Amino acid sequence: MPVVAFADIGKAAKGLLGGDKATGTFQFDPKVSVSSTTSSGVSLTASATQKADKVEATLKAAYSTKKYSVDVAIDPSSKVTASASVSEVAPGIKLSLSTVVPDPKTAKLTLDYSMPYLALKSTIGLTATPVVDLAASTGYQSFVLGAETSYDTAKSALSKYNVALGYHAADFQVAALLADQAKTLKLSYAHNLTPVSTVGAEVTRKLSSSDTTFALAYARKLKSGALTKVKLDGTGLLSALYETKLTSGEKIAGSLQLQATDLSKPVKYGFAVDLA
Repeated sequence: MPVVAFADIGKAAKGLLGGDKATGTFQFDPKVSVSSTTSSGVSLTASATQKADKVEATLKAAYSTKKYSVDVAIDPSSKVTASASVSEVAPGIKLSLSTVVPDPKTAKLTLDYSMPYLALKSTIGLTATPVVDLAASTGYQSFVLGAETSYDTAKSALSKYNVALGYHAADFQVAALLADQAKTLKLSYAHNLTPVSTVGAEVTRKLSSSDTTFALAYARKLKSGALTKVKLDGTGLLSALYETKLTSGEKIAGSLQLQATDLSKPVKYGFAVDLA
């Protein structure tokens, strides 16, 4: 089995606290999405999100096979983000190319290499003075160790370096990340208490100032199939999510957020509707 990639160390806690498909994502701006798949296998998604008095609409198209994938997205500013990838160029190697039109400076080439005890990811900007990103991880059984760095050729200097250590068991994950050029320490934990309930936590400490923040979250899937999640951070901000799928296929999610330490502050809420 391939080793866990650097970006996936502590993935369960990242998803629970930050949002993912398995545990849901808090949505505090009204959002409506319409998804469909053509007979040729192209997936189309149109979405509209209201932010203040503006509505931001995006259109995405994706096509993938076992070896190839192509994604194109158009944002409200008419920028087109395009990416394409080819898997198994050689054993364990995947190549990807991405760019934002009309800015050629955003073009990047990414190489992913995966094998049982090593995972590498290298991204290089296709410019005269590119930024080169490199991430690597290795592991044994449930332990994984990884590091990532960025080298700015224009400045001839490292612009980023992070180190992570994780333990990924079948029902829980623990991870420690030393980030921001060794200025920030993050400790995260996620545990599947039962097949339908998950709890997680993250503690972040700024080593230069000794400032510490934390966040706790709990997600549970109800018998009806609906998903619920609550999250509390160190400032007393409490967020709640309820997500369900109708028998006709539509997915509806509602979120609210309040300041638990000061109930006089206005409650923030939003919803998301996905029409498949």
